[in-house]
Amino acid sequence: MAPVPSGTYGIDKPNEQLLSLPGVKELLLLLPPHGGKVEAQSWEVEELDNGNVLLRNQRHRSYAGYYGDPEENSEVVGSSEPREWELRPAGDPDASRFHVVVPGGPVGGTELALDLSLLDIAPQRIALRPLDVRDEQQAWGFLIHLPG
Repeated sequence: MAPVPSGTYGIDKPNEQLLSLPGVKELLLLLPPHGGKVEAQSWEVEELDNGNVLLRNQRHRSYAGYYGDPEENSEVVGSSEPREWELRPAGDPDASRFHVVVPGGPVGGTELALDLSLLDIAPQRIALRPLDVRDEQQAWGFLIHLPG
């Protein structure tokens, strides 16, 4: 069972900016709340039988993914192809913050996680970065969106 139940969420960083998808197959960005359409910052989390999840953008119906095989610094994009993610609790288990990890173990000796790109470009892009479980800034919060 995934630590985050199926539902619709805003996914944020500790600085309160939200994971956003501006277009169907565009780069995932970190933007202030409502920095675009609300639905572009709403993500459907779908639990899978193996405990992993799919992340699908509510507005564009695209999945959070990447092109080809996962590699360090690969940019994360909206994709029509579902990509699985493993959610691992970060810090206090009651804090609802999770590392979003590429499942299947190390890639090239390193586990990869959803994080901020190293590119110094605004708005901030999202990329696959080496997992650092001690870095709570790398974790994401899952803020439930109630139907409404």
